[in-house]
Amino acid sequence: MNNINPNYSIKIVEYIFKLTNRNLRIGWISLSGRNYSGRICVHHRGGGNKRSYYYLDIYRRINCYGRLIRKFKLFHYSALIGLILYENGLMNYILLSEITDMEKKIYSGSTGYKIPLTPGSALSLVHLKLFSKISFIEVYPFYGSLLARAAGTSAVLTGHLPDAVTIKLRSGWNFKISNNCIATIGGASNHLHKSVPKAKAGFVRSLGIRPTVRGVAMNPCDHPHGGGEGKKSPPAAAKTPWSRLSKGTATVKKVLNRKKKWFSKNK
Repeated sequence: MNNINPNYSIKIVEYIFKLTNRNLRIGWISLSGRNYSGRICVHHRGGGNKRSYYYLDIYRRINCYGRLIRKFKLFHYSALIGLILYENGLMNYILLSEITDMEKKIYSGSTGYKIPLTPGSALSLVHLKLFSKISFIEVYPFYGSLLARAAGTSAVLTGHLPDAVTIKLRSGWNFKISNNCIATIGGASNHLHKSVPKAKAGFVRSLGIRPTVRGVAMNPCDHPHGGGEGKKSPPAAAKTPWSRLSKGTATVKKVLNRKKKWFSKNK
């Protein structure tokens, strides 16, 4: 027993990471903002470095404890990615919360009656305390996390109802969703992502972002602000390339009820 290599556990983790890289990763082809017919739907996209897409567990309903054995950063996500080794032998990549240390024991599941509420664990909203800081939130049960996934973002659980909960995002939006939805305790990781200097234009191009041209520098056929002799100011009401007003008061109230749609579909 005295001849056991102390780095044996590290080698096991490295071997596991190589296996998961083969099975949980796939090549990524950039569509440059184009849809199925080849038309550009998202502008200023294209180029960039070669990337691989990692399959992430956005459901977190294994009902088992696991340990974080590796964390790293990907181009596709601003938050950090972690490799979780569960007690039942399964391995998954997940999005990490802001306080998720290496070798930390976290829980993923929908049942949490006797489980300590540690940061990084994923539980149903019905088991979380009022005014809890949460991230990676499902909008509908078994739909996968959609809200508060960017680096440094979070939401607050503001109310418990008989069959629903209300949450408030940093943008001020209030959502009423089913209490069977899954959320992760704590805000999203990598809160310093917005402080990383871009340094040069080539760095932004490597991310797959193409240059943005001002509307007043275009021709009249390309943008409502285009045309004119020399430098010309935009009209009094700023518009999009499709002549819709782009500035002004909000047209949607910041209160949405996502619960009604879920129950109406599953009657």
